[in-house]
Amino acid sequence: MRLSICIPTYNRGPFIGELLDSILAQLSYGCELEVIVSDNASTDQTEEVINSYRDRIANLVYYRAAENMGADRNFLKVVELASGDFCWLMGSDDKLEPGSVAEIEKHCRAHPEIAGLSLNRNAYTYEMDKRISERPVAGGVFAGDELIEGAETIFSKLGEYFGYLSGQVVRRDLWNESVGRDNITDYFNAYVHIFIIGKMVQRRPAWFYVSKPCVGWRSGNDSFLSEGAFKRMMIDVLGYEKIARGLFGSKSSAYHDINRTVASVHVRYAIMGAKLNASPSSFFQKAAPVLVRQYWRYPAFWTHTAPVFLVPSRVLRAVRWGYRRTLKRAA
Repeated sequence: MRLSICIPTYNRGPFIGELLDSILAQLSYGCELEVIVSDNASTDQTEEVINSYRDRIANLVYYRAAENMGADRNFLKVVELASGDFCWLMGSDDKLEPGSVAEIEKHCRAHPEIAGLSLNRNAYTYEMDKRISERPVAGGVFAGDELIEGAETIFSKLGEYFGYLSGQVVRRDLWNESVGRDNITDYFNAYVHIFIIGKMVQRRPAWFYVSKPCVGWRSGNDSFLSEGAFKRMMIDVLGYEKIARGLFGSKSSAYHDINRTVASVHVRYAIMGAKLNASPSSFFQKAAPVLVRQYWRYPAFWTHTAPVFLVPSRVLRAVRWGYRRTLKRAA
């Protein structure tokens, strides 16, 4: 089996070397491995960092776009450049956990019917020097490894987690089939890969969840926040809703499951982040009516998210301080 680690990147020069080091540590494993980097016209030292690894990673493919083509097209480009049976989509500021390549190959060989896999992850501080705790994948519905069958069931359980790029391994031929046959340009919202995965599981409704953490993600480094907290939140609010509606329709259980999770998890964290980072009052004035209109029908929005609007920022900061000093440090 040939595995392609597909890394779309933009201005991640300070971080991508740590990812490549984690890949180097697993090159001795027997799986045939290639590393694809699609650079979205970075203006930092990304190219120099990649070139420094050419002698150490034999199957390293580096492509640099002449101009920034947007995140979605870069996701497509990196898989287009790959030749593996499976493609591990990888954020360029994350890292592989030890033994992850062997774990992926084991499950791909054991389950030839699957369209792809979702991988458990470990959360780290921004410096990647300490593990931190976080909400478990899919809210903790998985007790261990699990083969999931049925497109709507797959999407109801994992659709929200599909947004985490580095946690997804896809069958390349099926990905290419879905890209070639389906109208995907309407879903260029930074989450086009979720729509493609949705089309993949509609064609081959079998997906595997790997409970062993295979990837480590760097917290506090969301590049989409560069356009502001409100726009970042709306990527989730509008993006997930449009994708779920386009795949399954607005009356499906998958549609409502995704919206419920976004309302009670993603949006709640966005509101908390805006308060902790002292976002201007205009953020909350714009957010409140949009969110009520989008999620009024979901009780989880009213019980989990709406109350955060009422919590004073100083209280949230105090809770965060205590959390960081106690519970957040992983054992």
